[in-house]
Amino acid sequence: MRLVNVEALKMKLGMESKEIIPFSDLLEACQSIGIARSHDEAVTFAHVLDDAGVVLLFRDQVYLHPDKVVDLIRRALPLALTPEDDPARGELKMLQEKKEEIDVQAHKEVRRILYSGLCLALLQVGLFFRLTFWEFSWDVMEPIAFFATTSSIVIGYAYFLITARDPTYQDLMKRLFLSRQRKLFKKLNFDVERFKELQLKQKSPLDATTSIKKRIGMKLELDDAIHK
Repeated sequence: MRLVNVEALKMKLGMESKEIIPFSDLLEACQSIGIARSHDEAVTFAHVLDDAGVVLLFRDQVYLHPDKVVDLIRRALPLALTPEDDPARGELKMLQEKKEEIDVQAHKEVRRILYSGLCLALLQVGLFFRLTFWEFSWDVMEPIAFFATTSSIVIGYAYFLITARDPTYQDLMKRLFLSRQRKLFKKLNFDVERFKELQLKQKSPLDATTSIKKRIGMKLELDDAIHK
């Protein structure tokens, strides 16, 4: 009879619309619908409901939806405190390995671009040297060298106007790396938002930016990869 009356108790408490009620309201409801004949019996029955997982008792409060409370606790709990066989741990490890591969590939592509720029600079110096001492003279090449140098200054100033950053080699390398990284994220369908969420739960100082810092000499945040 008491098991049948549990459904009536749920309707009495309005469990569909309420989340939390005082412990005294639960005791009154138990007595009003005839589940308990006394205050002590109502307290005993309330603890039976708590043990059965129907409600959750905590600090004179009754949580009518324990499953929601458990879900919130699981979301807030750091992965470092979760069991070893927790699926989130495996998912984070898989995403870390995938991101490490993407970072390595992006770094290789950036290095190729930078070495290509070095080759072009050496080619320009060699060409100017050839034209100055073999084909023409310094009187002819001086204005050409001047305008070539001025052009590089103009390009650097344009870079500052567009990006609002100092035109340094390190900043250029960072922008190239982030550009290649974003393209690889999109190409390989890497979920950056999910990776960031799992990483925040882990609350570990050894995050995914450590390997990037060792490679390119600067620390990059995940937000840099998300926001252009």
